[in-house]
Amino acid sequence: MTEPCVAVERIGAVTHLILSSPPRNALTLVALDALRDAVDALGDALPDAVVLRGRGRHFSSGADVDELLALARGGRDAQGRLAGHDRAFAAIERSCVPVVAAISGCCLGVGLELALCCHARIAAQGAVMSLPEASFGLLPGCGGLVRLSRLCGRAVALELSLCGRTVCAEEALALGLVDRVVARRDLEKAATDAAEALCSFHPRGSS
Repeated sequence: MTEPCVAVERIGAVTHLILSSPPRNALTLVALDALRDAVDALGDALPDAVVLRGRGRHFSSGADVDELLALARGGRDAQGRLAGHDRAFAAIERSCVPVVAAISGCCLGVGLELALCCHARIAAQGAVMSLPEASFGLLPGCGGLVRLSRLCGRAVALELSLCGRTVCAEEALALGLVDRVVARRDLEKAATDAAEALCSFHPRGSS
């Protein structure tokens, strides 16, 4: 039996949503559908906090470019198909519980857009982040440009999205893109601790 594209694990009071298509954890259309369903299910589970991470080395390499190009060649709106998943992204952003992204390895394109929806981002040393859509003639299709502008300012958001430049974890911290950088071996614990800490400042956590 194959593992689902998005796995859900409960660790104490924190629920982990795990992108589970290693090694790249590409956000194919099937994976995005699974993510949407998993986020919808969280509304019924009512966890205290959520950690969003990738299985294995990488957070996510982003959308499956070959899949999107095939859609475009078939006359279908590839960028619109991605934007159709913005409901799940917006649900993470508006979640009534804190959501922390644990970023390791590659966090690219739609993967970075997903991390930007979270309330906090913890990155591992050696992680790299970029919005490379411009090299394919696209702009970020899931609200990444707007969310990046809110975090880092318009000038940084335009540079990273129009030039597709890759930043390391330490530069991402300096830009305000991530909140903390830790050793790779400490990432999961640091993200879980951050999620638990945010609970104490959250209305539900204080009730």
